[in-house]
Amino acid sequence: MISAAIPQDQYYLFKSCIMCSMYPGIEKSIRFVLDRIGAGYTDDPEHSSCTGFGYHAGVVPLRANLALNARNFSLASGRSIVCTCPTSYGNLKECKEILSKDSDQAEYVAGAMEKIGRKMDLSPSIHHISDVFLAKLDDITAKALYRFDGISAVTHHGCHYSKIFYRDVASGTHEKPEVLDDIAKALGCSVADYGERSLCCGMGFHYTMLDREYPRSILKRKFASIQEASPDVIITQCPGCTFNLDYYQETVSPLDIPVLYFSELVALALGADPYDIGLDMHAVPVEPLLEKLGIGGGRQ
Repeated sequence: MISAAIPQDQYYLFKSCIMCSMYPGIEKSIRFVLDRIGAGYTDDPEHSSCTGFGYHAGVVPLRANLALNARNFSLASGRSIVCTCPTSYGNLKECKEILSKDSDQAEYVAGAMEKIGRKMDLSPSIHHISDVFLAKLDDITAKALYRFDGISAVTHHGCHYSKIFYRDVASGTHEKPEVLDDIAKALGCSVADYGERSLCCGMGFHYTMLDREYPRSILKRKFASIQEASPDVIITQCPGCTFNLDYYQETVSPLDIPVLYFSELVALALGADPYDIGLDMHAVPVEPLLEKLGIGGGRQ
């Protein structure tokens, strides 16, 4: 299933705090793919964080969250916002819904916007970039230089993508989203199922800050289930999940399974240099996977 409402062009690229700070190459891989398939987008340096991490952790008040993202909507100026992070995706959609239905909050935010010389504009539609790639699969496969037949993958979709606005999942269901599965299969990968597929990666914002042991126990369960599937690669949809599954793999459950955000896999298929898109910044070495993909380890 692909929603007919997913826009085909003129995207407003909404970047992610964790992606920019931990995996800047992911952002490069997204731009590489959009450029290669000829999709138009705006990369605006003026948009701010969505504050989703702070909001869900309880340190950013709702009204501050609403006002800040009303400014972000205004900057998009009617273009379709495509988020690189499921938390931004869920948070922006929630802010838009509240401001559309709650007149008291909308009046407060309109006043705040007036003080900075802007008007509230709720016209931008909001999507996750994986939905855009799914809608553009024909363009992607037509431009692909590599197919990844023989590669076994497992997927991990972000909780804030499928478990908040669950009716908006572009493929599969909220219990079993298949957006990443469809993208990986279109590139030739086989996708293995595993028992804890729907389990969180353990990032849970409150627990990450207050209790390190509980999130790690969740992650350990996740890795134990992934190990049973014995994949060549874990494909993710969320920069935070990517970080948890990649950086904590060695300490929580040493498996040495590379973790790629889905746009990195797509960019490789389209001919991106692995090191130009920052794959050397991943904690689990990607070189063995690159050899299996037939890319030969990239530039030395």
